[in-house]
Amino acid sequence: MKLLIITAGFLLVGFQISVLYAGQVYTWTDKDGNLHVTDTPPPPKSNLKDTLEYQEKTAAEIRELKNRKKSRDEKRGQAAKINRVDQAKRRARQADERAKKAVEQAEQITSASEIYIRRLASTKEKRKQFRKKIQKEAERARAAQAFAKKAIEDASQAAEEARLAEEELKAQTQQEEQLQ
Repeated sequence: MKLLIITAGFLLVGFQISVLYAGQVYTWTDKDGNLHVTDTPPPPKSNLKDTLEYQEKTAAEIRELKNRKKSRDEKRGQAAKINRVDQAKRRARQADERAKKAVEQAEQITSASEIYIRRLASTKEKRKQFRKKIQKEAERARAAQAFAKKAIEDASQAAEEARLAEEELKAQTQQEEQLQ
């Protein structure tokens, strides 16, 4: 008995939903200015704005719509892949620029430190007197060189990631072409 009632309920709901998908759709405003969209005709004193006639799509039209959607999705996927490759290349270029600047800065700091250290360490007495300053300056030069080395490693890694992303895109493109 319960099964019969549940089945009848589902059939009734299904019938009402199918009525919503077939027929006319009315857009109208009531006397208070409220907009209504219904599948039943509006009351006589309402202001009818629009009536749309719904027509069921044929199987061919549905297939065509699905094919268009699939084509759009494939194009978006391809564009996303190309975008990832472009971003990887951009990151690699930026990392390379940072590495060049870091190397340039490290060379300048190292050169300036060497001059400063030579000036402070010209005699045994000066070396003794300015020992901490000399150590500090040498450490500054080493830190700049370490930073430049790290920047070079980062640039190398970014370039490798860009190369791998581009190879992956080419492989996927060739695979898709073979499937078609």
